[in-house]
Formats: sequence, C-alpha cells, structure tokens
Amino acid sequence: MASQTPPPISDPGQTDPLAQLRDIHLPAPIDSWPPAIGWWILGALALIGMFYGMYFIYRIWQKNAYRREALVKLEHIKSQFSDDKTGYLNECNQLLKRVALTHYARSEVAHLTGERWVSFLDTAADTKEFSMGEGQALIHGQYTNNVNYDIDALHEISKYWIAKHRTVNTLSVGDAV
Repeated sequence: MASQTPPPISDPGQTDPLAQLRDIHLPAPIDSWPPAIGWWILGALALIGMFYGMYFIYRIWQKNAYRREALVKLEHIKSQFSDDKTGYLNECNQLLKRVALTHYARSEVAHLTGERWVSFLDTAADTKEFSMGEGQALIHGQYTNNVNYDIDALHEISKYWIAKHRTVNTLSVGDAV
C-alpha cells in the first residue's frame, strides 16, 4: 500500500494560524526609582559613616589647635630673637613648657627642670636631640649670659617636638633621671 498524504485544505475562509499570533512583546523597562530597601540601608550607613568620619577629623583638628598656635608662636620667637641667643632660649623654653602644660597634667610637667625636663622632652617625642643634641642648651643655658648653641638646630627640634609629642608616662621619666 502506498501512503497517501492528505490533500491541503483549501478552505478560503480559514487563514494561516501563525499569522493570528501576536508578536512577542517585551516587559516594561525596570525603573531605577525607588530603589530597593537594601540600597536605602546602604545609603543611610554611608551617610552615617561619612558624618562620623568628618566629626572624627574635626575632633583631631580641634585637639591639635594648640600645636598650630605654638608653631606660629615659635616662628614669631625666632624672628624676634634671631640675634639674641639667650632671649631665644628663654622664650623657646617657656613655649615648650606651655605646650607641655597644655597637653599633659600640671602635676606631671610643672616641676620638671634641667636634665629631667630635657629627658621628658626626649621621651615625649621619641628623640635624643634634647639630651644629646642642641637641646642641651635648655638645661643650663638660661642661667648663663654666654650661651653657645645653634639657634636653627634648636628651632628645628622644638618644631619637631611641638608637632610630634605624644602622651607618655612622666613618672617613669622623672624616676629614670
């Protein structure tokens, strides 16, 4: 037997069924606003972190205002006493003492003089320039008229101390000397 294929339907009232299908329609684009709740939380945390960071930086800047003022005063002292070594030494020593009294407790710093004072300065800035370098002039220099030291070197180590001193245990410094 021979297989027969059915003859095509030639009904004039019937159309192609594929032509009746609608074309594929794409969904509407996803809106970027309002964002999901996770983005709101992330944004709020970022704002809180930014404000906390700004507050932290402002507090550090505010705490170091005395350092900036002292550095300006030190420059003024240098210009005022550039030819007078004894005057510069006295004013520089007084400024260093005032800065120390600003940052440290009066009971820890006010009584320090001579070698204990320069030892404290060395310990507070992690240096040896006061007890071994030009800072030795602070020990006895203010009690003599003929002081021999380098003003520029003392000025530089004083600037360094004002900018870099940190909190130390002064009781161990006073006992060590």
